[in-house]
Amino acid sequence: MQVLILGNGNHTKKRILPALRSIRSIENIVIADKNTENNEKIDSKLEIRNFNKELKNNEDYNFIIIATPPYNHKNSLLDVVNKSNNILVEKPISNDINFIFDNEFKDLKNKYNIFESLMYFHHPLWLKVKDIIKENKIIKIFSEFSVPHLQDNNYVYSKKLGGGSLFDQGIYPVSLALEISNNVNKIKKISVIKPKEYEVDLGGNIELILDEDIEYFGKWGLGKEYKNYLLLESNDGTMFHIDFIFSKPDDLISKINVTNNNTISEIEIGKFDQFQNMYQDIINGDLDRFEYSNSANLLGRYNLIQEIIYSIN
Repeated sequence: MQVLILGNGNHTKKRILPALRSIRSIENIVIADKNTENNEKIDSKLEIRNFNKELKNNEDYNFIIIATPPYNHKNSLLDVVNKSNNILVEKPISNDINFIFDNEFKDLKNKYNIFESLMYFHHPLWLKVKDIIKENKIIKIFSEFSVPHLQDNNYVYSKKLGGGSLFDQGIYPVSLALEISNNVNKIKKISVIKPKEYEVDLGGNIELILDEDIEYFGKWGLGKEYKNYLLLESNDGTMFHIDFIFSKPDDLISKINVTNNNTISEIEIGKFDQFQNMYQDIINGDLDRFEYSNSANLLGRYNLIQEIIYSIN
């Protein structure tokens, strides 16, 4: 089994490669890096090739991961779409919203399995959260994903490279809202933080009514205190608090804290690598786990993102 990765940045080194290396059925990992002149064999499983010179036209892959900066996702996808039936694009699919709604992309989606990489939906924690929502009358939902500032040269601070907090952090609470319910009954509020000294947005929040009566509050930010949680409130006052709902260290034992009438209990989920789970779902052909990336769900998500972009501009 052979996998191709486009891009050799920190995310590839720290998250993608360790997860792929732990999957025994993957025999060869090729990294395509536009800044590399030579074909470099790292070990028996990994090699780095120059993207322009050393990717063979007739070479096929079991799946491809696009991990370049967002501005390049569209072109990268078009460059390699004929090399695999399964293409996983790091979020966002593209920062070119028009492309996502274009017939060209629709045709590609009909022909190939093109997924957006939202790995937290592949963690057993999410399955338990869905059960809790199904089994309880949830009336309020709060989620937030905020992180401290990154290095100054990180692409997230560059408008040209498709940066900004919306596409980096905001896509998580936005996607979560639409996985809880595809029916956004009402957008109550959208606000975006865009300081004058930055060329990109640094955060925002949304208030939605899901279905008929679920209040949803989503927040995100860059250059803020680290927050990564989901809070569910049911009509009987029970609170379900989930830390690290979006991003999780591999050695984290995921838990759900339940508070009811001053009684606190805990549901332990366990340790899992959600990136490995996501890649394994592709290998196993368990494509139902990518329901969030089907055409209807994808367009619904980006319709809401587009509303937020209007607020930025």
